Amino acid sequence: MAEKNSLEEFSNKINYNFSNKKLLEEALTHPSLSKENKSKMNYQRLEFLGDKILSLVIADFLMNKYLLEAEGDLSKRQASLVSGEALSEIALEVGLDKVIKVSKGEKNLGGTTNKRNLENTLEALIGGIYLDSNYENAKKFIHKFWQSRLEKDYTPPKDPVSHLQEIVQSESKQLPEYFTEKSGGFDHAPRFISTVKVAHLNKEFKAEGSSKKEAQKSAAIAALEFLLKE
Repeated sequence: MAEKNSLEEFSNKINYNFSNKKLLEEALTHPSLSKENKSKMNYQRLEFLGDKILSLVIADFLMNKYLLEAEGDLSKRQASLVSGEALSEIALEVGLDKVIKVSKGEKNLGGTTNKRNLENTLEALIGGIYLDSNYENAKKFIHKFWQSRLEKDYTPPKDPVSHLQEIVQSESKQLPEYFTEKSGGFDHAPRFISTVKVAHLNKEFKAEGSSKKEAQKSAAIAALEFLLKE
């Protein structure tokens, strides 16, 4: 009964009530639980779909808001709006940490508040809304919970990897080199370590992440912090 009430509260909070409750259940099920229950149903397929819908909705919004802006700046804005950091923050705002379903082992590892799990679940929720109804409802959901971020009028942010490349290029012809490999974790929650080599400084910077992209971003941030202090 408590679970039913929490899902009702969640539906009220997101202002969307699923007609097909199985889609909602699928969107909220972490792979660790489906593996434990020997079931194929988890959020991964819906996450794949939701990721594409989110990108389209954000791109459409930006195209209409910034009519004279070039593709490069639009891409930077979009990257910020669909970043793991933005998604995990919004996932907490909508209360996904209260309703995501994980295995006991994953829960003990902090799986209900794990940023990567929250990102994936949010994208799966968007995919679920789309399949349960239509594109317009998925778009309404995105506009509702991205509203404060979409309304901000700011200079397009530089992603750390691009920013580091710009700084290094101004001082050397040798671009930063990244070496990234898997460093452990689980099948559903891998860990990667990335090393960025800045040749003209004869230095390397290492960092970890839950994806290759995140590890490279963190390594670039470490290098930038060093360079900006110099």
